[in-house]
Amino acid sequence: MASWWPFGRRSQTKASAAGSVISAWNVGQPVWTDRRYDRIADEAYVRNAVAHRCVKMIASAAATIPWLLADTKGREVEESPLLDLLRRPAPGIGGHSLFEAFYAYLLLAGNTYLEAVAPADGKPPRELWTLRPDRTRVIPGAYGRPEAYEYEANGQKMTWQVDPLTGEGPILHLKEFHPINDWYGLSRVDPAAYAVDRHNAASAHNMALLQNGARPSGALIFKPVVVNGSAQSAPKEAVEAAEARLKERHGGFENAGRPMVLGGNVDWQEMGITPKDMDFGAGKDDAARDICTAFGVPHILIVPGASTYNNVREATLGLYEDTVLPLVDKAVDALDAWLTPRFDDRLRLGVDLDEVPALEPRRESKRKATIELFEKRLITRDEARDALQYEPLPDATQFDPDAQVLSALVDAYTKDALPIEMLWRYARSIGLSVQTDEELLAALTAERDLRAAEEAGASLGDTGQPAADTQADPAAP
Repeated sequence: MASWWPFGRRSQTKASAAGSVISAWNVGQPVWTDRRYDRIADEAYVRNAVAHRCVKMIASAAATIPWLLADTKGREVEESPLLDLLRRPAPGIGGHSLFEAFYAYLLLAGNTYLEAVAPADGKPPRELWTLRPDRTRVIPGAYGRPEAYEYEANGQKMTWQVDPLTGEGPILHLKEFHPINDWYGLSRVDPAAYAVDRHNAASAHNMALLQNGARPSGALIFKPVVVNGSAQSAPKEAVEAAEARLKERHGGFENAGRPMVLGGNVDWQEMGITPKDMDFGAGKDDAARDICTAFGVPHILIVPGASTYNNVREATLGLYEDTVLPLVDKAVDALDAWLTPRFDDRLRLGVDLDEVPALEPRRESKRKATIELFEKRLITRDEARDALQYEPLPDATQFDPDAQVLSALVDAYTKDALPIEMLWRYARSIGLSVQTDEELLAALTAERDLRAAEEAGASLGDTGQPAADTQADPAAP
């Protein structure tokens, strides 16, 4: 079978020794997923507010991070058909929308698929499309790799062939790790399934409680009536009529608190526990925390509570560092291996983390640490600039010092009123390159004298006399 890979087959292909064992009994036959994706998506994403928010928050954050393309020397490539494709992957679809769905499918199903549509074999793709995981099936090959992917919808089937040796083909299958499944990834909903069920059950309970008047059930008791010396119970018709009347006048949230009027030998006996005891709010919060844990979202971003701005800021940073960025790294690695070589195998795909506002605390911490190392003379100026992603300055580069500040610093140091560290800090700020304290003081003194001479010369005219604006006015009294 010819390879779909446009840059030719590698000279040697190695396959796992366990691959043939994995595929021994299902080569060429579709492998079905373990659980119903439609039920998982409905219970977690459609019906559960916490799981929905977790998936939406992670997928949207990951899809918002800008792409970055570089050559083999690390230089940024600002314009490329690959970047155009990632930003506008298909007609009427923006890059954010496509990759938000891409990440959401991965979180909900444990699997996500991209289809690359090219005008011809060997040509770079012009479009990218996501495929629903529940409609896509893996057809195993003989070497422990898929030999094809099958997509079925509305009674129609579409099959894409994949090179079973190299895995190269028009379908990208990205999956989460699954310890007991060779073909499909583990959905993040699976570890959170019990918590999702508990949260949904608590919500349904509270809704039923609200519809029943926001209070527990009770018993409408018809006391026996003594007739001719014997106690007789109320007839069945009277009991059923009273029950229907009770539901009509006192059932539902709109009748909450409505007074009950009883006639005859009838009594109301409350049963069960109080509304406070029946409140499942604490149970819902506990289930919500478990859901957040399964998805890797700090619970203070989801569960209502008293949170300060700093707590939310740190939690957002934690969300990116612990959940969003590892997910993006996983996707970038797969896309760089699957998609980038079809445009130019000398390019490397990445993301621009400097454009992510949520990571500003991390950048700020790095800046402070770098400046502190520089001020303690543990790193050079160029090393500090490189750490902060600035170009190195030419050796002769020097900033224009302020003569008055320079003079004040030198005078204060000579009078033992200023530590030498302040002189070093100022010397670095103006780009003065020296090695020892003696060289530092000599250089700053010379710079001070030079600046003073320049200012004195500027105040004299061409004839050596004070400038016109500094001469006395002859008309003055």
